[in-house]
Amino acid sequence: MKLKEPNDASINVLILAASKSAYSDDLGDYPSCLKEVKGKSVLQHIAEKIKFIKGSDIMFAFLDSELQKFHLDNITSLLVPGSKSVNISSETKGSGCTALLCASQLEQENELLIVTANELVEIDFAKFLDDFRKRKLDAGTLIFQSVHPRYSFVKLENNYVVEVAQRNPISSNATAGVFWYKKTKHFVNAIKENILKRAEVDNLYFVAPSFNELILKGLKVGTYELKQDEYIPLKNKNQADNINSK
Repeated sequence: MKLKEPNDASINVLILAASKSAYSDDLGDYPSCLKEVKGKSVLQHIAEKIKFIKGSDIMFAFLDSELQKFHLDNITSLLVPGSKSVNISSETKGSGCTALLCASQLEQENELLIVTANELVEIDFAKFLDDFRKRKLDAGTLIFQSVHPRYSFVKLENNYVVEVAQRNPISSNATAGVFWYKKTKHFVNAIKENILKRAEVDNLYFVAPSFNELILKGLKVGTYELKQDEYIPLKNKNQADNINSK
């Protein structure tokens, strides 16, 4: 993939689909990113949201074993022509580590959008990207209302994020698996700091806590709140089945 020179319209898009959580149907076991929701796979839903973002370099992260077995690189090439699939040789110590492996390969001065492939948001991505840029934020995330400890949470003061906690409801503002950074290097440097400080949760490193490092440096981190029906959780089989049964 040829990287573009940094400019105001350049954005790196990273889709994290390298977890080994799988679901079963009558034909066998498949990675969760292939779970069908309302007639389309999770990958297709995400692809339709991001492929129209102008000036973007798009990268998908998959486990090597699943990429080869299910031909995920062929699928993403059909869904988003020109995108790149990265094979992760084995499960890392969390989504933060996987994202670091991929983001380190991208143009560091470009914006970075990270999207996890075990949840969906029903919103035009241009809305929150434009909002973050107009507010001159350094980073931002989508939130919805929940207190279930499966999520990461942000605490707000004066409409800015002042603290992030993983799997610990420090507020009712849960993150929806979509994270934006004004520059890719902001995320790369922040997650490296998390690792150096051993800021892990359940022996894993996650994307959301990287915001804490940006906050410590005085950077502005904001949120865009989703309506309850704009967030579709797919953290487990029951959640996906409930969505399809509606």
